[in-house]
Amino acid sequence: MNNNIYNYKSTIVTMYFNLTELKDATESTRPADFYLNHGRNLLQLENPMIIFCDSKTMPLIKEIRDEYITTPSLTVYIEKNISEYDFYKNNWEIIRKNRSAFSYYNIPHYKRVTVSQSLTYMFKIFAVQIAHERNDFNTTHYVWMDFGCNHVAPTNIKEASLKLLNNPNPKISIMCIKYINKSELDNMTLFCNSGTCCVAGTVFSVQREYVSMLYTSMLSIFYEQLFKRVIHTDEQVLVYAYDRNPELFTLYYGDYYSVIINYHNVVADWHSIRWNFIQNALLHSRIDLAKDAANKIYQSYTNKFITLPDEDIKYVEDILNNS
Repeated sequence: MNNNIYNYKSTIVTMYFNLTELKDATESTRPADFYLNHGRNLLQLENPMIIFCDSKTMPLIKEIRDEYITTPSLTVYIEKNISEYDFYKNNWEIIRKNRSAFSYYNIPHYKRVTVSQSLTYMFKIFAVQIAHERNDFNTTHYVWMDFGCNHVAPTNIKEASLKLLNNPNPKISIMCIKYINKSELDNMTLFCNSGTCCVAGTVFSVQREYVSMLYTSMLSIFYEQLFKRVIHTDEQVLVYAYDRNPELFTLYYGDYYSVIINYHNVVADWHSIRWNFIQNALLHSRIDLAKDAANKIYQSYTNKFITLPDEDIKYVEDILNNS
């Protein structure tokens, strides 16, 4: 299309492949109905959308999308099974062999995420890069949204999503869940095996000038982790991308529940921000990051997006006044 005739700022990029039919599917692999039900709220957003899917999921997705969106040109379907992409074919057996050498991949927490699921999580950065190269809608930003993000972020998804899409942050905008000190990332094997979630890959936005930088950064880290045999999810790649190039990022704060509604203002999960991010940042003398998070909370309070008890107001003010 290449002309942005609809004058939208953002292109939504998402995917849904039927993982139950892949060769390493397990009983814990969620059925199609789970994602289709939770993807309904995403599909009703009246916004340019590029959906990566396969021949079986495409008609199911299109049927739901057509219920809500009467302009067919707002939706582009990239119909190709995840197992047909070179990224999947070239890396599946490598990861399987890597995992076979470590007993912790038999622990339910790790075993639940199959090799195919791990590669599918990582595929989202390919999807964003492909969407950027296609440039179907000529928007200034690309917003990744997990197809079933309503499962983890159920509150006000439509209203909050449209606010995000209509006014996206500059650069690469990700939600930080927990502050991790640089020294904790030095040992990549130990960090990745801990399963710690520091940033959310559920929803993030990328200004078009930064898409290729994020893509190359994440791919270099992915193959570094592949070499060290610790690949698990995209989020453990994304946290290294931020740590190594923080100047490319615009941060916001919260937890998975608030990954959409906290994009511009702190609306929920304030205590999670305090204990998981601010306290950890202060503990490691990152006053600058603690102040940034505290300022987001204080601005949200003064603009009446949240209410805070007097004790919490004082806590935030003390951080902001700390020289």
